[in-house]
Amino acid sequence: MSFDENALLKKLDELFEADRFAEIESEIRKLPREELSLELRFRLASALNNQKKLEEEIAELKEIEPLCSTPAEQARFWYSTGYVHYVSDHEMAAFHCFKKAQELDPEDTANLDLNEVIEECDGYISRDLMELKGFGRAAVEAIHARCEEVAEKDRTELSEPEFTVYLGFLSGIRVPIGLEKPLLFDDVMKKVSDEEKPVLRDFLQEYFGISNAEDFRNFYHRNMKYDLYGMAGDVLAYLDGKPRFPVEELNREGREFFVDCAEYLNAIRECMTSSTVLGWDISEKVGTARLCYACDLLSESDFIGCMSALAQTARDKFASFEEYMISTIMGCGLFMFLDDNCGIKSAINFMNTMLPMLLSSPLAQIKWG
Repeated sequence: MSFDENALLKKLDELFEADRFAEIESEIRKLPREELSLELRFRLASALNNQKKLEEEIAELKEIEPLCSTPAEQARFWYSTGYVHYVSDHEMAAFHCFKKAQELDPEDTANLDLNEVIEECDGYISRDLMELKGFGRAAVEAIHARCEEVAEKDRTELSEPEFTVYLGFLSGIRVPIGLEKPLLFDDVMKKVSDEEKPVLRDFLQEYFGISNAEDFRNFYHRNMKYDLYGMAGDVLAYLDGKPRFPVEELNREGREFFVDCAEYLNAIRECMTSSTVLGWDISEKVGTARLCYACDLLSESDFIGCMSALAQTARDKFASFEEYMISTIMGCGLFMFLDDNCGIKSAINFMNTMLPMLLSSPLAQIKWG
């Protein structure tokens, strides 16, 4: 070793106390990488975390993990991994990492104060869930007030194709990456230009894994993020003490994920209609079917059949656009929760973005069915 590690660690301690994290990173990076001890690599990961250089920290931790052999080292790895999630507002993922650290080092020989860390993390989760519940209630009240503005006799009656495209309102106003404008609702059978078709196909392939009609069918029937209704049913059955499958037989990661979803849905359960988050599934499938048809990935007969089935499902499961809008906004939140590593804050932020769009939409003025 070409340096005095003890002297360096003392200097790094002083820099840490002064919140000079960039200097800690600089001091460590001056050294030959092959000469870095595990302690210095953990110090580097910590400095990166405190600067929110999370991608660099994740890369560092991936190299650190196989070097950890003692309970203290393994606990420190999971503790550091937990803090990557923690600063990203993924408290549930962080909580599981901190618990793993505690299990690996129950005597806390690494001096991580894990009991305190876990208690603090659990407190943040509880506060986020309370905020989620409050937002859910406010969203339901806002949708109810919006729908009450229009008397039933004054609502616009649409043809079935027109009604169906409005079920996909949120996806209909979204601009696919690479295109200049959304499909909107003036033409049910709208196609994009020949120049735009390959761009739209690239978008569908990258974001939905769809490059042909068979891919669309797989997306329609099997993509969990766009078939949330079934998953929500499994979770709610579990919460009712009537699980549809033995949750305890899932592996640890699967159980953690399922229980996180249960905590999330339990917070907004009182806000959901009987069709829970089905509105999101229908809205996204309507929108995706339209995009696939617009660039010739779906035939006209397949497109019409799909849209008809989605409209019938909506009629069977909902009694009004008020119910549908509530189900859609709750689905928006669950989608983002799953998409962002069980991030409760991300779910609330996404719902907060989508709600004004629903409230300003024509949906409250359309006659149901």
